[in-house]
Amino acid sequence: MKPGPSFTTEIILSELPLDAPPEALEEVIRRIVARHVEWGFVPEEKAVLWVPKVKKLLDDHWDQSIVQGKQPRFAFNSVSEYKIQGGCFVEPCDQPEVKEQKRRRLRWRDYYHYIRDLTPESFEILCTRTLTLLGVPTPNLTPYRGDQGIDFFGRMSIGDLTGHGALFPVFETGLVFWMVGQAKHYPDSKIATPDLRALAGSTLLGRARAFPREGSLSQLRIRVCDPVIMLFFTTGQISSDGWALCRKAGIVAMDGEMLAAFLADKQVGVEGEGKRRSFNSKVFEEWLGMNHEAVRKQNVMQCPTSL
Repeated sequence: MKPGPSFTTEIILSELPLDAPPEALEEVIRRIVARHVEWGFVPEEKAVLWVPKVKKLLDDHWDQSIVQGKQPRFAFNSVSEYKIQGGCFVEPCDQPEVKEQKRRRLRWRDYYHYIRDLTPESFEILCTRTLTLLGVPTPNLTPYRGDQGIDFFGRMSIGDLTGHGALFPVFETGLVFWMVGQAKHYPDSKIATPDLRALAGSTLLGRARAFPREGSLSQLRIRVCDPVIMLFFTTGQISSDGWALCRKAGIVAMDGEMLAAFLADKQVGVEGEGKRRSFNSKVFEEWLGMNHEAVRKQNVMQCPTSL
């Protein structure tokens, strides 16, 4: 990429620590230009000249991240919009719940790098286990091959979230809906619209039970009026057309960064107390319910549900 405001913005987004304290944007730009002596620019001059353009690019990135539900990698300070800080920097004015969530989100990169290194089979198990974090009591994982376009699914009711009643089923027990999903382990690729269309088509066929063979989908018994939420999880990125299709079609998607932030919020695989709490891959694998070698050898039909 040609040296300039766009390239400088990319450097800021990729290198700014999540807990970086507030710093004048002009100074951040000056330091980047000074570091790249091969550009042949006077740092102080370019810093002043590029601030408006870099600020606009960062604003656009912020807006896009919020629309897509992503964890912004940076934030503008609440006192001055020309001071930039890490997206999880805790400000004195933050409410206690905001401070706690920021501290949890600080670990999202640990999750991000970990899930990118998973095998495709392990990633499908992770996506299935994620349903338990959403409240699905018994999520199902289909075989790695021959899954009919559906990698995981689960059935739940509003009663699973609010309670079914101590003596008799309550009304909420009958408010049933399904979650049906596809997992794509493409850490270095962007998901395009064909993959999302395939999920939509497979889900519609699943509702009609139009499968060459049922196999592991025998438990997928979606009634005519049952609501269905389509989920699409990937370790990589999703193209702009893909995001547009998700919004218009109602597909709920998470790319690698979003999934990592979600797991960080839920503190999955975290050990220790207070400031010593940290991500532990072994604890995370215990939550998955199996080690990587077992994932490669077994044809898992249903994901463990114990938390």
